[in-house]
Amino acid sequence: LVGSEMCIRDSFYTSGALKAFGQLQNDLKQGTWKYFYDNGVPNAVLQYNMNELSGEQYYYAPNGQLIAQEYWENDLLQDSARYYHPNGNLEKKGVYKDGLYVGRWVFNYENGKPRRIGMYEKGLPNGSWQFFHSNGNLNQSGILINGKEDGEWSYFDEDGEMTYQGNWRKGEKVGQWYFYRRGTKKKWKKF
Repeated sequence: LVGSEMCIRDSFYTSGALKAFGQLQNDLKQGTWKYFYDNGVPNAVLQYNMNELSGEQYYYAPNGQLIAQEYWENDLLQDSARYYHPNGNLEKKGVYKDGLYVGRWVFNYENGKPRRIGMYEKGLPNGSWQFFHSNGNLNQSGILINGKEDGEWSYFDEDGEMTYQGNWRKGEKVGQWYFYRRGTKKKWKKF
């Protein structure tokens, strides 16, 4: 390349094991860089453009298992990302825009069942949300606005039976709340 200097750079642990290697262009990370744990297992495979993360990024646990897959542009998280539990099951997936959560995100328990599913706007929970018990049955559902409960929310026990229902306004309980026993709705508390 005219006017630029390219070289391969590597670094090592004090034990002599390879820590990282990749290309430098004018002393800036460029292209694929591979990072390793001191036992030689890959730690990460990262893509750079002039020292900024750019492109598909992969992160690994010390046992070599994939723990995260992200997409970066100009050193900011963008587009889709996936993260994994130690057992390999999906922990969460969603989309970033300018480093913030946007759109639909799904979070799972280690057993693979959903933990919560909801919408984000500019990094804050906004829209319909569902939370689940570890057995996969619905725990609660409602609307979050700027991360706070708003409107009607319903709550369920681990068997999926409704237990409570009531309204929220800006994260505070309001109005008449109800509880359910054996499918029968009864007044519980007024806020």
